[in-house]
Amino acid sequence: MYLGAGLALAGAALFYESWALLGYCAAFVFVTHLFVVAYEEPTLRSAFGASYARYCERVQRWWPSRQAH
Repeated sequence: MYLGAGLALAGAALFYESWALLGYCAAFVFVTHLFVVAYEEPTLRSAFGASYARYCERVQRWWPSRQAH
């Protein structure tokens, strides 16, 4: 969801040729990354424990992998 929103913002910045929108997109991606690393992942780790840790070992944080696990 976060990745899609960032890509949609980047696409809009390109479509409108807007440096301001591109800057907003960069800020969105940066703040979202901080939120995921500082809040969302620790919350999920405490809620789901070892199963979430195994999930994190198999799945990349932002970009999907083409490798089958």
